[in-house]
Amino acid sequence: MLGTRSCLAAALAATLMTIATPAQAAPATLVSAGPGILVADGAAVDVPVTFVCDTDPALIIALPVVQVTQRVSDGRLAGGGGSDQLSCTKQSQTVTIRVIPNMMAFNEGTAAASVYLRTCSAQFQCSVVIINTEITLANPAGAEQD
Repeated sequence: MLGTRSCLAAALAATLMTIATPAQAAPATLVSAGPGILVADGAAVDVPVTFVCDTDPALIIALPVVQVTQRVSDGRLAGGGGSDQLSCTKQSQTVTIRVIPNMMAFNEGTAAASVYLRTCSAQFQCSVVIINTEITLANPAGAEQD
């Protein structure tokens, strides 16, 4: 009898732990970021982010965040971030994130970028994919050079 109670208690505990532990959503695939296009002489930069959230059919929301840092002059740094929220389509999606610098304008050239892609299900089970990369910042095609 004691052995049966122990087995039942262990089975009940395992079942409760399974129920109480939320499942994690499978992460989306973050495909690429950049290059960035300067806006208003560096007052912002538009960074395209491409991703696919078809790894888990339960994913419905994508929240991409882009942080950009660039050495601009005399060792000073321009940096800022931007984000968006959109629905997962289960296909490759590209969204342009506008990154606004905190203090100094961005320049043409190389910048460090961190892209965070949080994807969530309707039950708020979320996962995050992060890439750290370098991107090129350039003036828009046809823009005059200073």
